Amino acid sequence: MVGIGDGALVPRDIEPTRAVHSPHPVNWGLAFLMVSVLIAGVAGVVLALSSGMPNIAIVIGLITGAVFAGQAC
Repeated sequence: MVGIGDGALVPRDIEPTRAVHSPHPVNWGLAFLMVSVLIAGVAGVVLALSSGMPNIAIVIGLITGAVFAGQAC
């Protein structure tokens, strides 16, 4: 029930949240991985378009975009 209990009327001390950062080598590894995905995505789109498969190029572009959007979130 709301408002019943030991701390119901007394405000609790809340510590501010701190930003959590990953270690330095993890950042470099993630950057390398994302650059590799970008290069592979662009190469896949170019190869698919030059082979006359625009549908595959669109799918590759969407998947690459989804990877970057997922990483951004």
